[in-house]
Amino acid sequence: MWWAWGLHGKVWTPLVPERYALEGGVGLFQVWRDQHGGLLCKSWPPGQRGDMEQSWRGNHHNAKCGRWRDEVTAGLVREVAAALPVMEDRDLLALGHRLRGLGDEISGQIRRRAMEAGEDQEEQE
Repeated sequence: MWWAWGLHGKVWTPLVPERYALEGGVGLFQVWRDQHGGLLCKSWPPGQRGDMEQSWRGNHHNAKCGRWRDEVTAGLVREVAAALPVMEDRDLLALGHRLRGLGDEISGQIRRRAMEAGEDQEEQE
């Protein structure tokens, strides 16, 4: 695990020890070395980046950490399910719209990965 000083929250941020290309959307942070060799990071939305030279994209450690993904997603589902009975109709409609969008993103990610795996397999043959 790499530790980088997060400029947004002014906290130490645990990162996956992998460098990702600035272009391509993997990683939520732009990461670079300061003049002393330490790591700094700043959160950027996918497709956006700052102007730091010799920087790369980085991912939060929790994005790849064993059970964290399962625990957090299960917790979010429980919280949303508990809120449903007290939500107003317009809020339920907005939530449904957002969840359909998320479902589309998940399906798209699965399709992209399947296509990439198929291309990789064809190249190996």
